[in-house]
Amino acid sequence: MQKLISETFSRAGLPENWQFARKSFHTFEKGGLKPGMVTALWIPLSGAGWNVLRVELEFEGIGGATIECGDGVTHAILRMSADADLRPHEIRKYRHRLAESSMGVAAKNGTRHLVVTFDHGHIRVAIDGQEFLSAIDPFPRPFGTWLYLGLWGDMLVKRLEVFGDDPCPAIKCLPERKTRDFFLEVNVDFIDDILRAPFSKHMFDDLFAEFASWGVKRCHWIYYGEKEDGLWDLVRNWAQTCENVGRIFSTAVEAAHRHGVEIYGMIKPFDMGFHPSFGEGTDEARTQGRVQRIGGPVGRIAKFPAEHPEYLVARKPGAYGAAVNERFTRIELVKEDDRPCAFSVDELSLYVSNDNATYHLYEGSIQRRETVEDYPVYQHTASGGRQTGQTRRCRVMRLEDLDLRAKYFAVSISGRTGSFVNNLLNLIHIFGDKGEERLMTLGIAPRAPSANRADFREIGMEFDHGAGTPTAVFAGFDAITEPFGLDAGAGVLAVARGKERSPLAHLSPAFRESRDWWLSWIRAVLEAGADGVELRVRNHHNDLAWGEYGFEAPVVAEFKKRYGVDLLATDDFDRVAFRRLRGEYYTQFYREARQLVDTYGKRLGLHISVTHDMEPEQGAAMEIHWDWRAWLTEGLADSVTMKEVRPGSRLAQEILSLTRPQGIPVIYCPFNSHWSGPDNLSRVEDRIRNAKAGGYDGFQFYECSAVVEAKADRQIVMTVPPLRELFREHFITQQGHDAHA
Repeated sequence: MQKLISETFSRAGLPENWQFARKSFHTFEKGGLKPGMVTALWIPLSGAGWNVLRVELEFEGIGGATIECGDGVTHAILRMSADADLRPHEIRKYRHRLAESSMGVAAKNGTRHLVVTFDHGHIRVAIDGQEFLSAIDPFPRPFGTWLYLGLWGDMLVKRLEVFGDDPCPAIKCLPERKTRDFFLEVNVDFIDDILRAPFSKHMFDDLFAEFASWGVKRCHWIYYGEKEDGLWDLVRNWAQTCENVGRIFSTAVEAAHRHGVEIYGMIKPFDMGFHPSFGEGTDEARTQGRVQRIGGPVGRIAKFPAEHPEYLVARKPGAYGAAVNERFTRIELVKEDDRPCAFSVDELSLYVSNDNATYHLYEGSIQRRETVEDYPVYQHTASGGRQTGQTRRCRVMRLEDLDLRAKYFAVSISGRTGSFVNNLLNLIHIFGDKGEERLMTLGIAPRAPSANRADFREIGMEFDHGAGTPTAVFAGFDAITEPFGLDAGAGVLAVARGKERSPLAHLSPAFRESRDWWLSWIRAVLEAGADGVELRVRNHHNDLAWGEYGFEAPVVAEFKKRYGVDLLATDDFDRVAFRRLRGEYYTQFYREARQLVDTYGKRLGLHISVTHDMEPEQGAAMEIHWDWRAWLTEGLADSVTMKEVRPGSRLAQEILSLTRPQGIPVIYCPFNSHWSGPDNLSRVEDRIRNAKAGGYDGFQFYECSAVVEAKADRQIVMTVPPLRELFREHFITQQGHDAHA
């Protein structure tokens, strides 16, 4: 095998071409690299990619250490904590789990030798010659031109070596770019901008004057509809801004054109409603709540989905509705194994609430019991949890002889050791007079803190809503099947009676009416004078169980027509065909959007992101196949925004092979919400250089509110002037040099 990298860390520095993926706390001591809290690196590899790659790491210590190794798509994660972190070792494709192992790493003095091998889709992980983890990816892609290495915790890295074999040729049919032009775009999510201060017309002018000074060619302005559409109603400073300028997007278009900047209205069809919810009966619920949800009403929702819930994606009939049991008599908390945990059943606290605004201790009858037993294992289906017929030796904590009639309840533990873990589907089971309750909704995180209140007992819980990055972003991922630590995070797991039919405001493309609503927004953008429209799949939905949605009448009827299977009669159906069918409806929307944009003589841009990067046989984000190959081969896009698709990756290369022959420009859009930090100027420049070297046609800065602030005195202030100069150097000065070259 060819040696690609050999680094000993003995010179107290990292190679200049290595890039930080996450904030680094590293130091150099004792002839090695100490990562501290986290050191996450992107390390460039030579060549056009490798079908076989072997990564070897020599290190000392395992005190809480975690090592993650991959290419941005497929990652091996080795967790070596002695006691506290009981999560398993894993191999994942994005967030889709390919394999896991709970095999412990034995303590040992001296140097350890880790080997991670990627071999035509066969991934193997070994320490000191002992294999800990192995997986087969049935849809492998060659390893790209970057290695991701994440290091956490108490360890000292002494050597990194990387070997490659079976090199990939550059993708064929990739013609040279027709122009040397490399341009800058900027994204504006105006909700973030006006939270600081209301805008006046001259502030719009100042904003686009600032963009023009950077060398910005195009602005992507996220479009949330107009006043009558309802999404703006609860946004701070929105009403005053409308009073100052009239229609917001039209004002932005006029200002952009005055300063020579193109502007696209960027529409996110699935972002038509947002959390948080309000506690039932609270002042906020009475004055701002628009749609009642389990957990309390929600106010930020567009009028169309609020008034037409029949057009939302849906669960199966019988898989949603009111709880069957009026009285719960038993709660069973099930650990994924039988090992002891850091607390006893007597330390669990049970809280109840009828408004999900405040919780108080349950004061009724209760008996507590802790056992080790063979417990049934459940699997996730379209109708919810179902017993597999198998059992697993588990530690079970029971709260029995309950008289639990509250609308909401929560189990809480004060410790945060992560010692009681199972996936959400198997962790909690509720029983009542009529047997096990299937129609219940979980809450795993408190509402966003406000007014110095952060405890769930004072602010309530968000139900059917994950914490962190929205689950809609991840391909092949369902949060309800993921590990959850009862004594980790917020230290609370809440339950609400009943299940919703649909996620919040998530319109289904299977309905003609949904697509017409989206098209009305495209028409409004074009009527406002925009130069084009940008469509983005990624959204902020954070639901726990995407596998339970998609059973709207048009989908059910068409699936039965094609395959002779009634989706409502079985949970054992062809998921691949189901995902592809749902994707066809969304692609039909893109075809209709293409036709509409053409009638105005404008341009249509489409987002492609890691959300789309999984074959339907393996999984799909939101259980919909996002058929980007069809979008490109049918000529639906005039430009492509690559949302977090790293330059040099095999996905990027395949997309360029389809766009280059058609002359479709491709723009790199990484995400970083903290561009303004002093260390981040170099990261911005790294990303610009990567995009250019990777064959992209432009770079999009996402988003402007990170570095441009509206002030109460009606001033627009660039908070990071050196970033302005960096942009000018790359997109004005260098472009001028290239033009005369």
